[in-house]
Amino acid sequence: MTREHLLRAAAQVFAEQGFHGTSLDEVAAAAGFSKGAVYSNFRNKEDLFLALLGWIYAQLIDSVRETIDSSQAPSGSRLTDFVDLVRRQDFEGGARWSVLYEEFHLYALRNPAAREKLAQLDRQDIEAVATVIGQERQRQGLEPLRSATDSARIVVALMRGVAMMRALEPDVADDDAFLQAVLEFIARGLLGAPPG
Repeated sequence: MTREHLLRAAAQVFAEQGFHGTSLDEVAAAAGFSKGAVYSNFRNKEDLFLALLGWIYAQLIDSVRETIDSSQAPSGSRLTDFVDLVRRQDFEGGARWSVLYEEFHLYALRNPAAREKLAQLDRQDIEAVATVIGQERQRQGLEPLRSATDSARIVVALMRGVAMMRALEPDVADDDAFLQAVLEFIARGLLGAPPG
């Protein structure tokens, strides 16, 4: 409970102040705990951020599975549900979460230990997406993909790009027609699904 409460507080503080602008003291204050409570759960700010990112990835995968499981209709015909999911994908930080990821990504590129930890976390996320893709293809009676992992990498890269576009130009990239076109493109590529 303490760890999840700290993660929720961290999501709020990071969203407001960025990775570099956030201190563990501020996270502790936002959570209503002492700084010692933060350190008893996380080694440092980097560790806290990566734990938060992993937690958010897990929530997003759960949301994708719930959206898929919410109906027996093929995924391609439920595009509106997936558009709604994309709109919510940036978690509590709104479009700022995509910016936060990029901020930490640049930091990690200059810090080898952080880079490896972020790469490992991203690989785990890609494998979780690949599992969802494989399960959905199996559910629909489709042949397995040659590489569900490569397909998952493409989906993750595309959705990260869309998230960055939404952060920079929300009027353009947050349009329902644009998001639906993106999701139709993914559905056709992964499932051979016709537009919904």
